[in-house]
Amino acid sequence: MAHSFFALASSLSSATALKVASSLEIDGRLSKALDKLPAGSPATGPLNAAYEAVGAAVLADVLRGFAVAAQSNATDIRAVWSGPTFAGDGDHTTAAVAHLIDRANEDVFASTFSATPDSEFVKALWRAIARGVHTTLLVDSELNGGQTAEMLRAKLTGARFRTFMAPDGQYARQHSKVVIVESRSALVTSANLSTAAAERNLEAGVLVHDAEFASHLRQRFTKLWESSAITDLA
Repeated sequence: MAHSFFALASSLSSATALKVASSLEIDGRLSKALDKLPAGSPATGPLNAAYEAVGAAVLADVLRGFAVAAQSNATDIRAVWSGPTFAGDGDHTTAAVAHLIDRANEDVFASTFSATPDSEFVKALWRAIARGVHTTLLVDSELNGGQTAEMLRAKLTGARFRTFMAPDGQYARQHSKVVIVESRSALVTSANLSTAAAERNLEAGVLVHDAEFASHLRQRFTKLWESSAITDLA
């Protein structure tokens, strides 16, 4: 039976799973549900087997679960820009970052080189902290003699602050600009968490809603922490 469900989930799109589920909920007839499948669909055999195993009502619930899982794990990749805008552009950096952080319920990781206290990015991070989201910032500890990092620490009380230290002890900058929300979505961009990056500079990035990508990116920073390349900001 488990194999039938796996084969069914692998061969149905989210939209088709919902159509089949709705058909089963209306009259429970397998023949009507099969009519919702495209001609020659590889889901025909697994749907028959699953129907025989659990019946119409349970199968409809399972199919709706398939659809929800498929939608939540769907990959969505968008270009993100700051600067002049044109028809067909992707999201603006400010809106993309603020919306991404505002969706966080548990965890936000953000890295930046520079920042300004009045930027929409910093305001979004403060809103996350205020609602109890575990927030970590990776910053450059040497920029402006450490003043930028200290400003952020004062502005974002309650966040955890970390910095980058080159393994060989030589000069190096924390220059990455990344926002990761709950290992589910991630923004990789040229933009710092600054007003200039939002309103004046030409910046380019990519916003990726994909759990596998975001998780791998988060694990990369975790490995840097475990290797002591990233350390707590003193």
